[in-house]
Amino acid sequence: MPERGDDHPVSWLLIRFGWKVLSADGEQVGRVWHVKAERSRDIFNGFTYISGFSLPRYLPAEDVAEIRRGVIELKPGAPVGGR
Repeated sequence: MPERGDDHPVSWLLIRFGWKVLSADGEQVGRVWHVKAERSRDIFNGFTYISGFSLPRYLPAEDVAEIRRGVIELKPGAPVGGR
């Protein structure tokens, strides 16, 4: 169960290594590896994530539905894993 206050959207600036990446149906597909951004210009381009022993995979910001503390939820149709 999420802690009080952890279920609301947060800024991309808070994303950290290891945050969960969830598909649109709530299945965990990996964990954040690296955020791709221009912090000085407040531009979020996307992020890379890892799943199991695979190499990091990139997802653009357009595939992100919501960011909550510790979790990035993807939009339906976002390319994840072997799909």
